[in-house]
Amino acid sequence: MVKDFNDFDITENAKEVLITKLTDELIFLRTKLGLSQDELSKLIGISRQTYSTLETKKRTMSWGTYLSLILIFDNNEQTHRIIRDTGIFPYMLFGSSESVLKEKNATDLSGFLLDDVKDKLDEQALHAIETVIMLEYARCNKMSGDAVIKAFDGCRFINITEQDKEIADAIKSVKSGVDG
Repeated sequence: MVKDFNDFDITENAKEVLITKLTDELIFLRTKLGLSQDELSKLIGISRQTYSTLETKKRTMSWGTYLSLILIFDNNEQTHRIIRDTGIFPYMLFGSSESVLKEKNATDLSGFLLDDVKDKLDEQALHAIETVIMLEYARCNKMSGDAVIKAFDGCRFINITEQDKEIADAIKSVKSGVDG
């Protein structure tokens, strides 16, 4: 379904929130793709120096740069799920909450349960937890439970790899060293 041009109205505040979320994860996402600052800056049409100021938060990125980066990260297997699962992707530009739920498959338990707890649960327990999450999502978003269940196709998110966790930990360590 093609959206009417007027349907793309997004507030400046919403843009700022999305840009901030992307900026906070820029190093991680670029590293996940295995790109240098120079390579990524060329892909989006800005200088490496300008890109560096975005990554180091010395400059705020424009909405156009945000959209360019989203196009790259969304169309890459290594970063697609990450930007869609962390609130970086601008869902409000692309459709209804039901279609978003189907795309997102909002039942990933990796953020809710510690690994040692999750490892002690059987499939029935995990499925019960996923069902509760789906129904609560429906309640909070004023959707029918049937709509949520219909949108859920039984697939789980691809789990974040150990390498992803190590990269994220390294970035957090660098950030805390810079801030501290």
